[in-house]
Amino acid sequence: MILNKLEMYNFRQYIGHQSIEFSSDSEKNVTVLIGVNTSGKTTIVRAFEWCFYGKNAFDDTVLLNSEVRNNMNRGDVQETWVSITFVHDEKVYTIKRSFKYVCSERYSEGDKLIVNLNKKPEENLSLEYLQSDGQTKTPIDRANITESMDRVLPKDLSDYFFFGGERISSIADRTDLSKAVRGLMRLDVLENASNHLKTVVKGFEGDIDTTGDSNAQRAKDGLETYTKRKAEYEQELANYDKQVQYWLGKEKEYDAQLAKSNIEQVKKAKQDRDRAQKALEAEVQRLSQVKAEMVRAFNTRPYAFFGLPAIKASLEMLEVAKEKAGEVKESVPAMEQDAVDYLINRGYCICGTRLDPGTIPYMKVMEERRVLPPEHVGDAVRQYKDKAEGYLAGTEDFKDKIEDKYKEYRATKRRIVQIQNEIEEQSKFIIDDTDAKEIENKRRDAHTKYIEAKSDYDGCSRKLGECESNIKNCESAIAKYAKNSAKNQRTALLITYSQKVYEWLLETYRGKEEIVRDELQRRVNDNFAKMYHGERSIVIDDKYRVRYSDIITEESDGLKAVKSFAFIASLVSMAKDKILDEDDMKLGQFYPLVMDAPFSNVDEIHIDNICRILPNTANQVVMAVMQKDWEYASVNLDKYVGKSYRIEKDRDANGKEIETATHIM
Repeated sequence: MILNKLEMYNFRQYIGHQSIEFSSDSEKNVTVLIGVNTSGKTTIVRAFEWCFYGKNAFDDTVLLNSEVRNNMNRGDVQETWVSITFVHDEKVYTIKRSFKYVCSERYSEGDKLIVNLNKKPEENLSLEYLQSDGQTKTPIDRANITESMDRVLPKDLSDYFFFGGERISSIADRTDLSKAVRGLMRLDVLENASNHLKTVVKGFEGDIDTTGDSNAQRAKDGLETYTKRKAEYEQELANYDKQVQYWLGKEKEYDAQLAKSNIEQVKKAKQDRDRAQKALEAEVQRLSQVKAEMVRAFNTRPYAFFGLPAIKASLEMLEVAKEKAGEVKESVPAMEQDAVDYLINRGYCICGTRLDPGTIPYMKVMEERRVLPPEHVGDAVRQYKDKAEGYLAGTEDFKDKIEDKYKEYRATKRRIVQIQNEIEEQSKFIIDDTDAKEIENKRRDAHTKYIEAKSDYDGCSRKLGECESNIKNCESAIAKYAKNSAKNQRTALLITYSQKVYEWLLETYRGKEEIVRDELQRRVNDNFAKMYHGERSIVIDDKYRVRYSDIITEESDGLKAVKSFAFIASLVSMAKDKILDEDDMKLGQFYPLVMDAPFSNVDEIHIDNICRILPNTANQVVMAVMQKDWEYASVNLDKYVGKSYRIEKDRDANGKEIETATHIM
């Protein structure tokens, strides 16, 4: 399959008709769509899933654009659709899936508008291909579309070619990998054929007429019993296998953690951590000290500082008033009119001069009385100016002192964060005795449970083996009876032929599967070595699960993503290469990789490595990425880009992004 074009109409946040043409140039086989978070990158991947297979993974299952929906009135009809044009087996196909929605009611609850649509929209699905003349389009019957798409790319395998960043880390850890690999390599054809023949053999065995022979009848009854029992044992064995793998994985996980306490770098890391811890304690103490100093500095004259603008303004106002009114006669400090009245009533001054009414001394004292408070504000003004100027003199550097302390406080906080990060980093390499004992207890518990599960598995496996042996004995007894019975000779011959063909198919299948597994393991290791900057190797087990050959290092999300990328790249390359060299098995299929935010859990180094490999392993790569990820990826990927688009949200009159109106630019 090679993708030509994706078209969407009022699909989710994409309003109106939107179109994306994909690059199919062999040298520039990458199409990139760049958008911010929540712009609609994930919707692109899900548009493929819905159009191809009808999968709707949205939380809100209504696919119609919200803005279009909110403008609908009761009885209005609106349609949303997705169309994909692609090439398969040298034919151009177009598949289109649409939903037609009808507005059932529209009302308001306070300020909230409620628009309800029919719960089950009318669905239309069409698939057509272009004839060799380039003009004639031939539709495929609606009943056959699902089967036709499964021949192009089975639904069960689509998750390995259409996926988002949140799924990439878990792809290589799935339990259904064997089905995916067998499907891609067409081993499922041999597997299905052998299973079918196995059923045919059982059918023939059921046709044996054992009437009149008690031994043959017992063998036939026993065959039926053991066959049912075998199915039960196989189910039990699968369950025990899951437990074995789980507890084995947990034991390896704890082994990896314990391995940290057995390496020389732990000693240095512990020394560095202890040094950093002492520095942290000193900085925390310093932070407390600086904070106290800042509080003390603030509490010295906060009222004066916050009153500075008013004080300055009032002094300036008094100066202006002074200039307008002239010099204001100042009074005797700390004297009031009551003191003068006392002297007048007494009849003489403190110097002994008589204060008789009408005399000059009397008149001078009365003149002084007139400028004393409360009759005159001059003294109050003078006192206010003295205090205000004192406040100004002691408060001018208040702000600078607070700022200096605050800067010191922030600098100390930054040093604390830096030291904490350093301690956290060093702690990753350290397991103290207490932690080690706890982890060792968990490891022992996991090992005990693994042994128990393995014992159950082995016991069930023995029972299954005994059951299979009994089945063979019953089959042998029935076959022997059939050969000696004239009425069953033809059935016995059919059983013999079917059994031989079944054994041949099974042997062929196992041989080819071994080739596939070995080649997949080789390619995964080769791609993993190119993507991963460390040294680790991969093992593919009999169920195609991806495992590390070592257990030393714990697996981060980034490492899981790299492992999955290596696995997917290998799957894609094997799908297009004729590994088994079987022309009649229709190998050599091309599949695109369509990814949303593929680098979300991957660091810059791994992004570089992945970008060097993907364009050379897949025939076509389509990725929707965030701008920040593209800045790293473009360094190695830009030369492979044949088509580039931006996902943009519309903006309202105030420049605010409209979440329900997105366009492909």
